[in-house]
Amino acid sequence: MRLLNFNVFFCGLFFAVTLARGEDFKEMPPDIARIIQRGELIVAMHAEDVPLFCYHNNNNELEGIDIELARDIAEKLGVKLTLNKDATTFDDVAQTVANRKADIAISSLSDTLERSTTVRFSTPYWSLRQALLVNRLKLSAYKDHPDFNEIELLLNQPGIAIGVLKGSSYVDFAKKIFPQASIQSYDIIAQGIDDTKKAKLLAFLYDEVEIMNWNKIHPEDSLFLKSDYIAQSEDTLAIAVHWQDSHLLSWLNLYIEKNRNSFLKKLIIKYQQK
Repeated sequence: MRLLNFNVFFCGLFFAVTLARGEDFKEMPPDIARIIQRGELIVAMHAEDVPLFCYHNNNNELEGIDIELARDIAEKLGVKLTLNKDATTFDDVAQTVANRKADIAISSLSDTLERSTTVRFSTPYWSLRQALLVNRLKLSAYKDHPDFNEIELLLNQPGIAIGVLKGSSYVDFAKKIFPQASIQSYDIIAQGIDDTKKAKLLAFLYDEVEIMNWNKIHPEDSLFLKSDYIAQSEDTLAIAVHWQDSHLLSWLNLYIEKNRNSFLKKLIIKYQQK
């Protein structure tokens, strides 16, 4: 009988605690409550390593700006972090959130107008310059061109071929900056840069971090390729949320604003110096 009474008491206590927690969740906006109640923040990231942002170190552990950012956000929400790295393009990263397969996306993701038709973006947590790797020999053929010293004008003409990464924001950037040029998409960056070295392209367009990383890993390429930057143009990186998650978006905006000159600034400096 005592055992029976104890079981009844325990079940009653469990029900009361569960009910109390349920009442707590009722006080929360549903988008925040969903994450807290689950005890898990699911973050979408690109499947491949993206140096500085998310990559495997020598111990085969993930690190980078986006990894530490995701961990800190999960910690601030009081939940564990789970990564969804199924996306093979950056457009797919945003789509993972749109399809409710992740709560947010943090993956050096550009906040483009096209992606904003399916997801909402936080205020940017970093901005990058748009950069070019240009074939030196092929460029020299234009030395008498009136726009030779204005790379944006020189590349924006018929007959010029420029490479970009397929499924990245740079497909749209290239079409906007160089509307008269021929824009060619590549599944991987290395293919596009290799075609630039072989003079099949005049230039390959991507962000300054990727171009910097390539130059660091392949210093011998400086004989064939030169780096250049797009003036007065930037690539802003932000966190994507589902279009219905308005309170989560407000929370993320406040988080970024409060950490911009402290945690985020130190994070960016830390990985730029590596």
